[in-house]
This record gives sequence, C-alpha cells and structure tokens, in this order.
Amino acid sequence: GVSDRLAEHIFEQVAKFAGYGFNKSHAAAYALLAYQTAYLKANYPVEYIAAFMTYCIGNTDKLNVFRQECDRLGIKLLPPDINRSDVGFAVETGAQGVSSIRYALAAVKNVGAQAMGQLVAEREANGPFRDLFDFAARLDVKSFNKRQFESLAKAGAFDGLNRNRTQTHNAAELLLRHAAVASEERVSKQVNLCGDGGEAGANAAALPAAEDWPPVEKLQHEFEAIGFYLSGHPLEAYGKSLDRIGVVRAADLMARVGAGGASRYKVAGIVVGKKERNSARGNRFAFLQLSDQSGMYEVTVFSDVLSQARQFLDSGSPLLLTIDAREDGEGLRLTAQAIEPLDRAVANAAAGLRIHVRDDAAVAMLAKLVARVSGGRGRVSLVVPVATAREVEIALPGGFTIGPGVRAAVQGLPGVAEVHDI
Repeated sequence: GVSDRLAEHIFEQVAKFAGYGFNKSHAAAYALLAYQTAYLKANYPVEYIAAFMTYCIGNTDKLNVFRQECDRLGIKLLPPDINRSDVGFAVETGAQGVSSIRYALAAVKNVGAQAMGQLVAEREANGPFRDLFDFAARLDVKSFNKRQFESLAKAGAFDGLNRNRTQTHNAAELLLRHAAVASEERVSKQVNLCGDGGEAGANAAALPAAEDWPPVEKLQHEFEAIGFYLSGHPLEAYGKSLDRIGVVRAADLMARVGAGGASRYKVAGIVVGKKERNSARGNRFAFLQLSDQSGMYEVTVFSDVLSQARQFLDSGSPLLLTIDAREDGEGLRLTAQAIEPLDRAVANAAAGLRIHVRDDAAVAMLAKLVARVSGGRGRVSLVVPVATAREVEIALPGGFTIGPGVRAAVQGLPGVAEVHDI
C-alpha cells in the first residue's frame, strides 16, 4: 500500500542516515551531555569558558574563538599577570563582584606548564613578587631561561612589576644573572658580604634605560607571545578613519552577503599567516590569514594581485583589501581584487583630530609633533579650557597627514586629556 515515490523517499532517508547514525543509547548519552554543557554555559558562563580554555590551552586557534565568545558575552578576559595568573585559566572576581577570566601563564608561547607551575607554587608559598629582582631571586634557574622570560615580557605578564615592556624584555640577561647568583647563595648557604643576603644589591641594581615600544609594536610583540591580539588591536588606532573609507568588519560580511547586498567590499587587517601554492597552470597564488578587530579570516590572492602586492604582505603593516565575497557552503569565500597599505588609504581620506588639552605644557610638544606631519589633507583642532566649565576650540591652519602613529603619539603626550577623530 506504499507508493513507489514514497518508498523511494523513505529509502533515500534511510540510506543517508546509514552514513552516520546513532543508536538509541548513543543518542541519549549525547543528548544528556549537550543538556549539561548548555546548562553550565547558560548559568555559569565565566567558569564554563575558563574551563574550556584550560582544556584547549595549547590550541591558539580555539583560544582565539573563546576570546571572541568572551567579547560577545561581555566577559572580560584579563591579561596574564605574574602575580595573579594561575597555570591554567582562572575565574577572578573584581571589586564590584563582577567575574572575569584571568589569562593562563601556561598559555603564553614558549614558557611551558611545568615552569609556570613552579612559579605559581613559589608565589603561593612566599607571597607575591615585589619587583623584577625579587622575581629573579626566587627563580629556579634550572627550569627557567631567557626565551621564557622574553615571552612573558612580550605578553605583558610583568606589567604589574614594570609597565615598560621594552625595559623588562631587554633586562632578561641581567635578571637571569641575578637569579643565578641568588641560586648559588641558596645552595652554598652563604650570606652576601654586604650584610643583606643579596637583597640590598638587588634593590640597588637598576634596569637598563629603554623607551617603551610604540603601541602598535607592543601589540605585535603581544601577538607573537599569545597568538592573537589580547589587550587591543592595531586597527583600533585608526578610529573612525575605517568607517570613512568604507571598511567592513570581517565578522559582518556573512550577514551582508546573506542579506543580498553587494559582493564587493573593503576589509582591513594584519597578515598573520600566508601559504603560497602553484595552480595547475603553474601560476602562483596565496591564502592569506588576516586579523581585524572582529577576529581572523582568510582571503585568496591570485597571481596578478599577488605580484602587485607582494611587497606589502611581509611588512607586518595594516592592509586595506578590496575583496569579492560569495557564499561557499556554510562560510564565505573571499577573493582579493586589490591590496594596498592601510596608512596610504587613510592618509588620502580627509581625516582629522580634535585634541582636548588639559595642560599648557602639552601645547609646545603638540606644535612640534604636528609640524612634522604638515602638508596633508587632515584637519587638527585644539580644545583648550579658558575658564571654569568653559573651553574654546581652535582650528590649526593648513592640512596634516593623520595616521594611527600620529594619533597614538598625540594620545601619549602628557597634558592631553582626550583625542577624537573628526
């Protein structure tokens, strides 16, 4: 009593299911596990994500996915800290009772879980590290080397002891020599002739002077040590300039393409990986992995664009890409049509800065800085307080070349309160 059409339909469904099907006991176990994990994420999201990040501690790609999920859920992912981080990812409750996730020491590249476990055990046994020399004096030099120290410095793990990452990074050899001397004294049980058991010498020692890395370079070093941008992203320095030139975040492309919008877009990013291949015809093409504020994405670059843009791809500088986007299964296929330095594109746009000055001392330094970038199309205005609850805005004559480096330099000047794009 079953029609041929219905019988064929049922058979096709059975054949499809036979390719990958669960028996009842298998399906029930999966359903229970799915319910339990969904319950934990819904009711204990901070603890749930911290546990999963610890489980995936050696997989940078998955950790980056969880970082993006933290952003989506409004969970703060705190940077690694030698005095606060555990070996794994841990839940940390702030003064207002808000829970955050503290980044794991063992998740920093090139450090090792065993060495980080010894550091955490030392800190828990004898209290927080007071400064870099105290940290060095308490090191187990047999399990800690220069590469580990430099990776922690790049990741910002020593920021609580010294905000100048360059200075900390450059002092690695000095501090490890200090660690070796302290270790020898512990083994020999001899006291320093100065009478302070080495502590006075440690306090008297000074770190080599060094100017801290610029913000963009600091983020690049952080990327090297962590595998993704954690405390910020280099593209954030461009402010509203990205909107001005029509840049779309990579995470927003799917929605735009799915809504039936245009197929050609502009995206910006930092190259974090590149794989080159030869086509069947012998032409060279590449897969670029890029990062923007919304996450990682991949773009295919064929031979004509690759040959024109090759000089930019290894520079480490932010790029502006004109791409074609089309649906490919459950994702998007992005193909580059043009690539150029983002700084060049932003400089050609009419960018500008509104600088709020709170101290007269900043004016002289600002004058020197803007004089070096005169001759562009951007505008600069100063907002200066003139009386109680009053201020005046002064537009500087001429045009200026405004880029992220200029914006970051202005923001870092003493006496500058705020910097806004115009």
